[in-house]
Amino acid sequence: MTAFILLVLSAAWVCPSCGGGVDEAFCPRCLIPEPPSGMAFVPGDTITVDGVTCTVPSFYVDSAAVSYEDVLPWLNGAFTDGEGLAAVITGQYDENFQFLRYTPFTGDASGSGLTVPQACMALPAASLTLDGARGYLASEGRRLPSAAELALAARNGLVAEVDVFSVMSTYADMMEESMGSMLGRLSTQAMFAGYSTASERVMWEWTGSLPGSPADVARGADAPCATLFRPGGTGIADAGSGYFNVAFRGVVPLPLAASR
Repeated sequence: MTAFILLVLSAAWVCPSCGGGVDEAFCPRCLIPEPPSGMAFVPGDTITVDGVTCTVPSFYVDSAAVSYEDVLPWLNGAFTDGEGLAAVITGQYDENFQFLRYTPFTGDASGSGLTVPQACMALPAASLTLDGARGYLASEGRRLPSAAELALAARNGLVAEVDVFSVMSTYADMMEESMGSMLGRLSTQAMFAGYSTASERVMWEWTGSLPGSPADVARGADAPCATLFRPGGTGIADAGSGYFNVAFRGVVPLPLAASR
């Protein structure tokens, strides 16, 4: 036992699959890389989603949803025109940039890019379309999880319930400042109409799955809709729209050896 403890202490990292100490880039037993910063290991297992039983191999998942602070550099570096931005934020372009009106996004001090109020930086990045979520994650070497992967991560305690009303309180304050107190307050009330209970206010997350195929990650960019997930269930949303109550996170798939 003492020798094992010394081995682990002297290793560069501990493999989350087999528990062995590793001083190389990949675990020689499981063939998986060191967990990327901010990601957690989810062991492979079976899970039933929407009546479909899925066998899910092991994977790494973001420990938290992607934040506005995470996504802003990509948005400002990848897009220089309103139409490009609208394709990934809300999906509703207009030349006066009104598509940003119901989001925390606003022009930065230099007038050359987007920012959000400092109090919003750590919040889950919402209002991005499916293509927006995919594009950001691809730039970081990750992809959207399947519905089954996200459900398995939730079963392992890695997908917390996030109350949209609580998270977006700063968002609502900004709307009142930019639109006037009366219009901003009415707009906020309209956004939350129908979300009367705590369970209805839990934030959704994008998945890469088409409805009815929870274990698969769709590769086509022309799917009209995608599956949403939150602890307790799934939903369906228009893939071309961004929503104030839909966030996202990434996964990194692992070799099948990690699931043995």
